[in-house]
Amino acid sequence: MDIYTTEEQQVAAIRKWWDENKWSLIGGVVIGVGALWGGRAWLDNQQHYSEAASAVYQMMLENVSQGKNDDAAVQGAQLLGQFSDTAYASLAALAMARVKQESGDAAAASAHLRWALDNSENDAVRHEARLRLAKLMVAEKKYDDALSFLNGIDAGVYESTYEQLKGDIYVAMGQPESARTAFMRALASAAPGARGRELLQMKLDDLGQPVSGDVS
Repeated sequence: MDIYTTEEQQVAAIRKWWDENKWSLIGGVVIGVGALWGGRAWLDNQQHYSEAASAVYQMMLENVSQGKNDDAAVQGAQLLGQFSDTAYASLAALAMARVKQESGDAAAASAHLRWALDNSENDAVRHEARLRLAKLMVAEKKYDDALSFLNGIDAGVYESTYEQLKGDIYVAMGQPESARTAFMRALASAAPGARGRELLQMKLDDLGQPVSGDVS
């Protein structure tokens, strides 16, 4: 590092350094300010984007509640297209699946549920979509497909719901002992005082006593 013995030499060195580096410094400041304002603009845009998606979703729900399903379908399509990367899109898919199912269009309902399952980052939404898809399979008497679809899933806090649905499937298949095992697992994993425990117990009672030799 050079050592300057006089103030004049120091000033001259500073001026020389400034002449050599001023444009890069100015450019850095401009870029920094631009990034700051650009970041703010991005955040503002994201906020407006989310608010717009929320408004469309609320409008869709209002139309669904009023039976204006055609209008709701327009908003649902907008959410799945223009706002597909927001949480409202997967919620819209669930809502549209219910509308389609109630109108008797099981194929469209299944497509919406598949979209929610494949695209949502929310565990609750994915579990809801999976359970409803399994129920659609059951309605079509595709029992083995439904069971395969439910097995091997880390259900977490939804374990009771999964096991109860498996029990219902086994009942429909005429396999009471397997149904009993599933219902007992559902009852064991249900939280004390949780809604549905009485219904689970009723389903177990309806199966009667285990056959001789059953240890489940």
